[in-house]
Amino acid sequence: MSALTEAAQQLRRRVGPPRSWAGRVDAALTAPGPGYRLVEVQTLLSLLIALRLLGRDWTRIADRPAELTGGLTFVSWLPPLPAAALVVLQVLGVVGVAAVVSRRLPRAGYAVAWGCYAVLTALWGESGKVMHNDVLTVTVGAVLLFAAVPRRGRTSEWSLRWGWPPRAALAVLATVYWLTGAQKLRHSGLEWVFSDNMAWVLRQGAVGHGAQVAHWVADHLVVAQLLAGGALALELTAPLWLAVRRTRALFAAAVLVMHTSIWWFLGLDYSAWVLTAAAVAVPMSLRPERRLVDVVRLRPSPPLPGAQEPAARPGDVTRADDAGLPAPR
Repeated sequence: MSALTEAAQQLRRRVGPPRSWAGRVDAALTAPGPGYRLVEVQTLLSLLIALRLLGRDWTRIADRPAELTGGLTFVSWLPPLPAAALVVLQVLGVVGVAAVVSRRLPRAGYAVAWGCYAVLTALWGESGKVMHNDVLTVTVGAVLLFAAVPRRGRTSEWSLRWGWPPRAALAVLATVYWLTGAQKLRHSGLEWVFSDNMAWVLRQGAVGHGAQVAHWVADHLVVAQLLAGGALALELTAPLWLAVRRTRALFAAAVLVMHTSIWWFLGLDYSAWVLTAAAVAVPMSLRPERRLVDVVRLRPSPPLPGAQEPAARPGDVTRADDAGLPAPR
């Protein structure tokens, strides 16, 4: 019996089969996973953070009068920052992303990148209402702050440590979308769909090239209600879409359609939400043995790592079924 098989059997005996519904959910979320899937999700989220950091003039925060700042955020205790300090945060964040992509200091680099991004977005949102554009990226990205990152040469190994962070990011993604739908029902009920609510939103908020189509939709109440109902249904069923591996990429595509229509009709840029959903859901929609880079380059799937891999330590396995836990979805 190999050391790997013996370690897997010890893990099976220690964990045991899940007995309750909550136990099955916990087992599914904490099942072993390949290190390369965690690396893929972390890298994609880091690149998105870099895109957001470079895509905005953060020094505009320093130009705001004091009367227009002071909203309740986790950085409200900070004194007003000069433009130079904002640029430093921006540069540090991009450097952190470079550390992640190069795999030099991935965990520390990610913490720096996420921290700088979170601080800047909080400062940006201190004037008036919270800016929702970056909320999903900050929230989902926070999960990976607690993730141990596999070192170079160990990304092919399977472990509980590599398996839970991408699944937790999926769970947070599903929860945020579900909450957006639940809040609509809480404040407006089904009238959010079956009244003329969406028609008035389109009439009052239509901008740019999409204004003509938006007004056409608003003038046809059934079409406006179908648009509202589709958005609400997608948000409320997000946990179902993301719980099944085969529908995760479809969810990312549906999110793209929904947020693109919002941008086209109302001029609201939720591209960060689209890219965050894609960064998490698309890699997690692949079969566990498939790497994202192989899919992009149209390479055949490599075989699952077997017993020839380095001997596992407690908590490390090379296949999900070796541990007696549900296979990764």
